[in-house]
Amino acid sequence: MTGVAAMRLGRHAYLNDLSPLAGHISRNVTTPCDADELRMAAGAILAASRDVLESSYRGRCTACGSWAELEWLLWGETVACPDCAAPVRLWDAGFDRARGIMPRLVRCNACKAEFSKQSASLIESAPVWARVSCRSCQRSSERSPLHSDVAVALESDLMPIKDWYPRVPVRNDREMYLRSALHIRGINEVADFYTRRNLRVLARLWNEILTWPNLRARQALAFAFTNTAWHGTRMRRFNARGGQRPLTGTLYIPQMSVEVNVARVFAHKIAQLGRFYEDWPTDPGRVHVHTGSATNLGQVPDGSADYVFTDPPFGSNIFYADCNLIGEAWLGQLTPTAKEAVVNRSLSVAAGGKTVNDYHGLMAEAFAEITRILKPRAWATVVFQNTDPTVWAALQDAAQSAGLTLEQAAMLDKTQHSHKGYKGRSGAENVAAFDMVLNLRRDGISRPLRSALVREERIAQAADFLRRHLAHLPPIGSSVEADRQRTLPFMYSLLLGAHFNGDIGLEAEGFSAVRTISSANFESDGRGHWYLDERRSRPDPAKHGAKKPISV
Repeated sequence: MTGVAAMRLGRHAYLNDLSPLAGHISRNVTTPCDADELRMAAGAILAASRDVLESSYRGRCTACGSWAELEWLLWGETVACPDCAAPVRLWDAGFDRARGIMPRLVRCNACKAEFSKQSASLIESAPVWARVSCRSCQRSSERSPLHSDVAVALESDLMPIKDWYPRVPVRNDREMYLRSALHIRGINEVADFYTRRNLRVLARLWNEILTWPNLRARQALAFAFTNTAWHGTRMRRFNARGGQRPLTGTLYIPQMSVEVNVARVFAHKIAQLGRFYEDWPTDPGRVHVHTGSATNLGQVPDGSADYVFTDPPFGSNIFYADCNLIGEAWLGQLTPTAKEAVVNRSLSVAAGGKTVNDYHGLMAEAFAEITRILKPRAWATVVFQNTDPTVWAALQDAAQSAGLTLEQAAMLDKTQHSHKGYKGRSGAENVAAFDMVLNLRRDGISRPLRSALVREERIAQAADFLRRHLAHLPPIGSSVEADRQRTLPFMYSLLLGAHFNGDIGLEAEGFSAVRTISSANFESDGRGHWYLDERRSRPDPAKHGAKKPISV
């Protein structure tokens, strides 16, 4: 998207990413395509695949009795009660259909015991709900699955797949395989992320795309396909209000999985791309896309860049090589994990995992390249966030050792947070949902951070800083924006920004430190919002050194 912004502003940009999928996306959003040619090609491909599409997504309309098109089929799990081993169908045992969420505890109808979903073993996954679109009565409706729905699904399981599909293994040498316990879901290769039906349809569409004669149209068709292939996995979650999609930033198969009609997803993506290409700027800047490591930007001359924007991996937060695996498997090119700047928490060093020191080394090489290509006194912006102080220290040291000086920090509120981001806002987990924007300069004047204070003084200073912040906010419930500013992720990022800008001396000690400071000085409403307790007296700054230090 940095390239899209530069192009539309008439600026020239050089985009670099380690991931082949990132390069695939970047080229397709920065290279024009004839929208009419794309739509015509997609229509021809869907027509050529009509036989497999019609046989795969046959449904029955219960309103008029005619054959209809299956839009999606929801698969729900049945688990064994840990107490009595009776089968418990999660769809019936408390699933909130209005909000599309599972309760924390599930009740067994046989023995009335309550248990967490994680403590129960899987028995089977079967259809529990469906949506069909009828051409005869021109209506879409949701209903319970019919025998015919199950029969069509079973028929697809027994039919061979004649077209090529990726057989890339997914093993325990990947972080997300371990974190998400994918072996429990029967994942041994990329193909296992799909139902047999969707895998067959995707394989046919991909085969038709690869034989399309026009190169640029073929590239854009492949762009629509990789997005479709992600949506067509078993990772797609149910949302009663619509907009089902897989979780981003992870490989995760939910207990309520939506098997979507991938032909409809593909057609929708083509329509979006058609509108996008029709809105192409009249005088765009030139964009060059390169796939490779940021530790070697050899194609960029020394001192030639006016500005660098980078959004590196946030330590151990997201493993992009794993998350991109599905799209890259179809493209036939995988991210080289040896060059991925991450910190492994589940994968051991012996199995190829990386430590904070490894992360520091890769980041230092990348920052050295940034310094090399920047013009004298030019700026670089780094978007970053982490709750681990050792990762922050690695990032800071890597930038400083490369000759980049931090001159200003700000907070980036992305508004749309990930699943874990919302947990952070509620206070359930130590998740920093607001990113930091660090503005660095080549050959800048070094400004030491205020870290000379003893630790107790820094903590007291941070508490006073947050106290002033909370004092200026309206009461809880009077403003959505103000309530967001009462959450730990916001206050954590606020303190980081103040620290980097030299306003306070708190080191980036980690999210848990901010939680401890808040617990010791403020009150919580139990929903992740912090406020001042008027019964607590405001501490005298002159006596900070005499106060009993807070244990962090």
